[in-house]
Amino acid sequence: MAFEGQYNRLTAGNYFNSFTFSAFGVGHGTELAASLYGFSQPGSGNRSIGFGGKKVFGWNRTGDRWEKKVFVGGMVPFSFDGQGVGYWAYGGVSTRVPGSRTRLTAGPSIGTKQIFGTAGARNNLHAMVGLEQPLSKKWGIVTDWYSGTHDLAAGIFALSYQPDKKNLLIFGWKVANNAQSGKPAFMIEYTRLFNSPGH
Repeated sequence: MAFEGQYNRLTAGNYFNSFTFSAFGVGHGTELAASLYGFSQPGSGNRSIGFGGKKVFGWNRTGDRWEKKVFVGGMVPFSFDGQGVGYWAYGGVSTRVPGSRTRLTAGPSIGTKQIFGTAGARNNLHAMVGLEQPLSKKWGIVTDWYSGTHDLAAGIFALSYQPDKKNLLIFGWKVANNAQSGKPAFMIEYTRLFNSPGH
């Protein structure tokens, strides 16, 4: 389970936005998920809960150090604010560079206003790009970016800290693609793994 909060008082007037994610692994690279979107201050008027899942496929040969993966996923969001029912579908590829251990991820994403907002209803096909760079056993750099103009269209530049196998903390800065896509904000995310053996 993970919670992400985004906050900016200096330039955005007490802006706060949050996302809550939960996932349950069912084996063979498959997980079921439920998420809350759009709970913010000032109110977004676009709060929703989504249900869906993700499937990860590996295609590594014996001795392959690139750790190549393909993933597909989807979500069906239900609006709390009279916006109806929508969808989110995404997929991509991921690989890890031998030596540096850099994890690179990219793929397409498409969705409706229940997740991506009214701007997303006009421009809801976009790219997802991510980079993870381990710095040590506990610290790393995490960046991700959604292209386009919608509520999630931004780049996030962050540090990650994983003290053990059950807990992960990510903190950094969000830069929106443009004014329509939101405001710059400090972000912090905490993830707790309940079924993973701890130290």
